[in-house]
Amino acid sequence: MLTASPPMPLELVTAIDDPRLAPYANLRQTNLTRWSGLFIAEGRRVVERLLASEFHVESVLLSDRRHETVLAEWPAEWVADVPVLIVPQRLVEVLVGYNFHAGVLACGRRFEPFGVAETLAICRRSHTVVACPRITGPDNLGSILRNCAALGVDAVLLGPGSCDPFSRRVLRVSMGAPFSLPVAECPTLFDDLISARDAGGWQLIAAAIDGEAEPLAEAIRPERIVLVLGNEAEGLDDDWLAACDRRVMIPMAAPGDSLNVAVACGVMLHHFLWMAPVVPRRAGDDGSAVD
Repeated sequence: MLTASPPMPLELVTAIDDPRLAPYANLRQTNLTRWSGLFIAEGRRVVERLLASEFHVESVLLSDRRHETVLAEWPAEWVADVPVLIVPQRLVEVLVGYNFHAGVLACGRRFEPFGVAETLAICRRSHTVVACPRITGPDNLGSILRNCAALGVDAVLLGPGSCDPFSRRVLRVSMGAPFSLPVAECPTLFDDLISARDAGGWQLIAAAIDGEAEPLAEAIRPERIVLVLGNEAEGLDDDWLAACDRRVMIPMAAPGDSLNVAVACGVMLHHFLWMAPVVPRRAGDDGSAVD
């Protein structure tokens, strides 16, 4: 029996071709939501973070084995105006294309895209931003976003070669970090960051492994920092390295070894956010007039 207290819009769905299920179809094979303005959140904790966020939720999908337990423990306001689709377990697994043990999915709507300038303008907590020109692995990007949210980064900027920050896998690995951490996909990331460096007082620091980089333990942080992370396999290209103000490295015990990019991100962020002394900006470094 489909009941809840207080009442909420529960909808029993038993036909796989029901249009309300369309956003959830073939999740294992596709990421069509990247171009539809929607995204799919999977798993109870991730869906709960979505429901508690400012994102608009199109619908929640619960298996008929889990819905009573889940809904009994959720605040009523989370789903008061959200369609809750109750779907038989076997039908859900056919729909999504894999064994659906979690029993909880949700479809959300993406915010309108925003650029580098708009993002940097709201970075007023830690004045720390992470830029990823080309992170292609969902697991790596998800871990980077989770690190950034946990350690207090203001925002993450992604270049056009990076994977979708709202893909189902990235959201799962990041534990829904993009629901509270501003993440901007920036087609002109390189040019926009150069402008921010020149006019906004932001210092670009490259995570590097070359011999010219300064050891992380010796690195002093500027007041406004953009930590630039390279591609998993190739690192940062020459243009990015030349554009950055400094290069910082994590010394390795054995020559030639390196850390996974997400692990290196966490280590560097902990240093710059929690350990390194800060060099304040001078008056006029942000392009304003000096009194």
